[in-house]
Amino acid sequence: MLLLTIGQNIYLLCAIIGALLLIVLVTVFLKKNFFNEKNIEKPVYKKLYHLANLNDYLLLNNYKLTISEKTSLVLNHVLISNKFIILINDFNYSGVISGSYSDEQLLLHDKKGERLILNPLTYNRNILKRVALLNDLDTSFLKGVVVFANNTLFDIKEIPSQYYVCQKKDLASIIKEIDSIDVKPFKEDTVERFIAKLDSLNAKE
Repeated sequence: MLLLTIGQNIYLLCAIIGALLLIVLVTVFLKKNFFNEKNIEKPVYKKLYHLANLNDYLLLNNYKLTISEKTSLVLNHVLISNKFIILINDFNYSGVISGSYSDEQLLLHDKKGERLILNPLTYNRNILKRVALLNDLDTSFLKGVVVFANNTLFDIKEIPSQYYVCQKKDLASIIKEIDSIDVKPFKEDTVERFIAKLDSLNAKE
């Protein structure tokens, strides 16, 4: 049996410890960047799942709508009551967001300074209009909601009554506010046709 010298043992031990430290650092880095760069879809899903079970809503998730060969829109969540179809997109920005609903870009002030970001409300509005058009739906049945992380502050002016923006912690109260609007419930086949059309438009990976 080949015996290692003390020096070789120390070298081997240092190499193993170094490799383990590298794995830990890479894992922490990837995890940090994943949560910084991705949206907050999973926590929002959990909250919506609870709301759906509590209020007998229908919840659909993760649709990629193909608009053209070069254009697609991602719809994170669809919450359906007997009166409204609520289209929800979530974004994980940290800082203060300001501007107007009609602006193509909003101003984000975070620890890196100030920068312009694409307007999430414009994105949500484009989805709503596209969904209404493709399903031949009256847009009064549709509501759009943009959800930010709890540590994100926003000052967005001139938001139409059809659209909402909130922090994740306020999502339940926003859904309750929408569903409390006194309108006539739509027919059940409207929901069935909507779901069938949405599934047909969903881009398959």
